[in-house]
Amino acid sequence: MLQPHELYAAQGFPVDYIIDRGHDGRRFTKGSQVRMVGNSVSPPPAEALIRTLWRSTEQARAAA
Repeated sequence: MLQPHELYAAQGFPVDYIIDRGHDGRRFTKGSQVRMVGNSVSPPPAEALIRTLWRSTEQARAAA
């Protein structure tokens, strides 16, 4: 089984992305980290979608 940091890296998360604890400092188990990466949205496709939608919106505004 891949380690949590390997799973996050495979999905395109930055190396400095915090995966082992929550916003309150509470530590996550390895199982929780794996579950959360399975429910995550990979950053590169999300960024590509947002950029495309932004360009479409800007082009529509320019044409109006």
